[in-house]
Amino acid sequence: MSPWTNHPKNLGKGCAKPANFATPLSEEQLNKIFNRYDTNGDGHLSREEVKSAYNHLGKSFAGLRTWWTLLVGDENGDGYISQKEFIKLVKKNYLT
Repeated sequence: MSPWTNHPKNLGKGCAKPANFATPLSEEQLNKIFNRYDTNGDGHLSREEVKSAYNHLGKSFAGLRTWWTLLVGDENGDGYISQKEFIKLVKKNYLT
C-alpha cells in the first residue's frame, strides 16, 4: 500500500483527509444549471434534454441515466422534469 493512500489507518500520519466533493449548491446555482440544459426554454427538461445533459457531462450510459432520472424525478408523470422536480431530485440524490 502506498504511504500516500487515504486509508483510514493512515489519517493523522501525514496523509491528507479525503476531499468531500458533494458541496451543497444554492438554489440559484441549481436554477442556472437547469436553465443551461432547458434548451427550448419551456421550463421543463424533456427526455432529449436530459440525455443531452448527461452526454455533455461525459457520463456513460446516458440513455439508462435518462430513463432513471425520469422514473425517479418526474413526480407528476407528465414525461418531463420541471424546475421544481429537478431541484428536489438533485438535492435528494446527489447532495445528501
